[in-house]
Amino acid sequence: MNLVYLTSPKGGVGRTTLTANLAFALQRLGHQVVVLDLDVQNTLRLHMGLAVGEHRGVVAQSQHNSDWREHIIETPSGVGLLPYGQATRAQREGFNSLLRQEPDFLELRLGSLLHQPGCITLVDLPSGPSSGLEAVKRMSGLGIVVMLADGCSAATLPLVQQENYLGPEIAQRALYVINQVYIRSRLNRDCVEFYEQRLGAALLGRVHRDEAVPEATASKQSIFEYAPTSAVIQDLEDIARSISRALPDAYGHDSMKFSLR
Repeated sequence: MNLVYLTSPKGGVGRTTLTANLAFALQRLGHQVVVLDLDVQNTLRLHMGLAVGEHRGVVAQSQHNSDWREHIIETPSGVGLLPYGQATRAQREGFNSLLRQEPDFLELRLGSLLHQPGCITLVDLPSGPSSGLEAVKRMSGLGIVVMLADGCSAATLPLVQQENYLGPEIAQRALYVINQVYIRSRLNRDCVEFYEQRLGAALLGRVHRDEAVPEATASKQSIFEYAPTSAVIQDLEDIARSISRALPDAYGHDSMKFSLR
């Protein structure tokens, strides 16, 4: 199952930005990529170059359609996007109820995308515990926890590793990314050293801080297009290669490529 989900114990860590940039990086490796936004903020669409007024999404349609593949929007980069979309309070509550009460709800909606050779599905989750996190934990995907190199995030690490957040099985095999690392900050360097000692091989990688990243989003471009010499590029490519190697069917044959529609 080529499923990767990104979660974070607290907001403001750049998880959604990282999800979008990893989608671009995995696409550059030759994968077909579909990104699912399960965050009520519905901002992943902006990182993928869609208009602010784009209202389509899976939540409003969740009770009427069993196959989300027809809701995939092809973004300017070619990455497929399943946005959260605009939804009423009743629709949001109904969606969360389905995620909690139907164990196979998410897997059935994503269907063949999860098993298609050459295609990787990324899921952007809201920060902290959520019905979305509980739903993806039921599937055999690759969990990535996004942290910052600061005191508050470092203090939450022991809580994240407890069984009541990720669950015992997930916590043992979860991987971590340290985001927005600023090497000129002593606190940042000390926090990174703490993570390295605490996480060991579970530390998937780090991504340096670069103002070009939010600038690229504002320009509706990927960081690869906007700032091809940025150190962030190498960080993202290293993490993307590690993700690709960790997924058993991550590489498919050209003959097995399929339309997003």
